[in-house]
Amino acid sequence: MPQFENKEIIERLLKSTIGVISRRTSEAYANIVVSDTIRALTTKYDFLKYVNILGIQYNEVFDLVRVNDEINGIDQAEIGKAAASFMKKMTRSMGKNAGYYFIKEIKEDLPTEYEVVLNNIGLDFDFLQTEFITDMKESFKYNIDNYEMFKYTLTVCFEILNRQIGRDSAYTTLSEFVHRLSIEHQVLKYVKINDIRSVQGIDIVTVDQEVNQVDSQTVGAGIQKIIQEINMYFENKGAFSFTEKLKDVLTVDYTHKLEEIGVNIDIIRLSQEIIVKKVLKALVDVLSEYSTQSYAVLMVNNAISNFYEKFVFTQGIKIDSLKFSDGIDGIELPENINSIRASELGRALQKIIENISKSLGEEAGRHFVEKFKKSLGKAYVLRIEELGVNLHMIELKQNLTW
Repeated sequence: MPQFENKEIIERLLKSTIGVISRRTSEAYANIVVSDTIRALTTKYDFLKYVNILGIQYNEVFDLVRVNDEINGIDQAEIGKAAASFMKKMTRSMGKNAGYYFIKEIKEDLPTEYEVVLNNIGLDFDFLQTEFITDMKESFKYNIDNYEMFKYTLTVCFEILNRQIGRDSAYTTLSEFVHRLSIEHQVLKYVKINDIRSVQGIDIVTVDQEVNQVDSQTVGAGIQKIIQEINMYFENKGAFSFTEKLKDVLTVDYTHKLEEIGVNIDIIRLSQEIIVKKVLKALVDVLSEYSTQSYAVLMVNNAISNFYEKFVFTQGIKIDSLKFSDGIDGIELPENINSIRASELGRALQKIIENISKSLGEEAGRHFVEKFKKSLGKAYVLRIEELGVNLHMIELKQNLTW
């Protein structure tokens, strides 16, 4: 375990805290709220009197935090308890919306060695995040129906687009996506994007109450697809990241509800490297049900090798059977995988999955795609469909063949 003095640990934690709060508010506000929290905890942990937040007249963040050397004489277990209390109090002071991301951002800002030390002395960021999420879930109880989910989420989408590209373009963009995607996701037929440019006094989003009779997971799939399409459209233009702005705006209760109905905003921006690895792992996991894991790895590797000439980049893809127990880390990919054209990558994945499905024969192959989708997970299925993988077409071909 890395060795740090108490003074270093406290300074580093406070530096990250001030930095994260400053990005969302201001440095002046960050100094005040951190200082107030330290002062409030001094009654329980009197050694925090050695900590002083100096103010905004200094340029460097470390200059803003002054910790007396005497704090090094305190037992580190007590420092850990104080640090955990500080984080809990800070998270709640951020409010339910900002607090949801606060712990995660602090953890990401801290150098790994400091996170390890803090964890070992009693400040477990993962546990703290889970505890906060559990508290929020208990508070909200998910009393949000399908109607409210569509109404709120699409209204938020419109407001983000309105700020980025203007009212007219925001209406055109959102209405076109909802209309086009309603062919694939029929639940979107319950939704109407109103032309508020010509009709005054109406809401931008109208939702039919009958949508509450629809399975919530179906609603989630429709919302996920809309978010994916909007994000991809603007990122391909080099404009802005729609998902990042969406995460900043969504309230915690709606964020939790979206997760409950299968919407995963983070997965939309996952690299192609992660997507390919997840697909290959799912293939091996499903094939392992029919044979041994080592034979399943061999089958997938053979399927990939069949397309070395057609898709040159597949020559750099290999699953190491000895390392596969480590998960996706046992899968080797070419260094340029993230720069491969998305449509080309999608075609390759389609062919590999199709090849494996055919090789299984009628009995095992009949349920292969269904099991593969379940193993991969709905969010990743939507993501590979975005790349052009058509699993439904593979199933249709199977039925025609057999």
